[in-house]
Amino acid sequence: MGRLPTSTSARAVVIDSQQPKRVYAACQTGMFRSDDGGATWSAANQGLGETDLASVAIDPRQPSRLFGLARSGAVYLSEDGAESWRVASAREGA
Repeated sequence: MGRLPTSTSARAVVIDSQQPKRVYAACQTGMFRSDDGGATWSAANQGLGETDLASVAIDPRQPSRLFGLARSGAVYLSEDGAESWRVASAREGA
C-alpha cells in the first residue's frame, strides 16, 4: 500500500465492497481517496466545511454514498464517491 501525504495519518479507512481497489481514508487533514488499492491517494475535500476528520462510513447498499464525521461532531455526506461533500441532515443518516 502506498502512503498518504506527508504529515497525514488515517484515523479511519473503508473499502468499497463493489470496487475493492477504491479506498477512503479519514485524516486530520481531510478525506483521501485511492482508486488503486492504496498505491496512490488524492485529496477528496470538495465541500467539506472542516477537514479534521475522525471517521468515515460507507453505505453498503450504495457504496458511492459516504458519511464523514468531523472531530467537531459535524456529519458530512457524499453521494458521489467523495467527489463532493455537504452537511448531512439527521434524516439522511437513517
